Amino acid sequence: MLRLPRLAAVACALALAGCTGDVETPTYDFGLFPEVAHSGFNPKASFKVMFGTGATDPAWSIEDPSVATIAPSPPPKVAGTTVSSMSFALVTATKAGETTITMTSGGRTLTARLVVKAYTDEDLEAGRARYETASTDPARAPCASCHAKEGGVDHSPLKMAGFDDATILEVIQAATYPASSSGRSATSAFAPTGPLEFTGHTWSLTEPEKSGILAHLRSLPLGGL
Repeated sequence: MLRLPRLAAVACALALAGCTGDVETPTYDFGLFPEVAHSGFNPKASFKVMFGTGATDPAWSIEDPSVATIAPSPPPKVAGTTVSSMSFALVTATKAGETTITMTSGGRTLTARLVVKAYTDEDLEAGRARYETASTDPARAPCASCHAKEGGVDHSPLKMAGFDDATILEVIQAATYPASSSGRSATSAFAPTGPLEFTGHTWSLTEPEKSGILAHLRSLPLGGL
């Protein structure tokens, strides 16, 4: 059985190489990404998602401003590429609910959905503990041992807000994106499917930790900002 420090080192090395065989590339077409963004709300945490478009000089609005606020944002920094030709909007959740994001440019209008789920204090604590707490169980290495290090794979809402709960949990527990994987990132229409390169990315979660880890991941600061 691998000892935890060695397991974490292997995980980190593989994570630095990337989670899938494909590389995400920016999308400069007239599109709006993600098509559906998943976020959360709890007064003790900050939940933010970003929308991106290749359209020129977009105007942004939100159907129900009680669910979230929206404002133009500078481009994020994405390792290995540039998204400076795209435009972005930062959305901050203010309560649970669903609403529509609208982007208008050059007489054309595109819409996306925002889904905000309520999380409890217990969810946040369970997720934080699972993310950070060391363990001698090889199936329970802390996420932070790899992802929180410099160069670790970004799994913040910048990359993962477009993926629903079931998809994220399958990535965590089964090292694969489902064949019908939901989701887009804020910077691309790329939607990965199939196994991760690191096939050992099969981590154990208790039932409370499943909701908890989703709460924690969706409340991470957006990578690249």
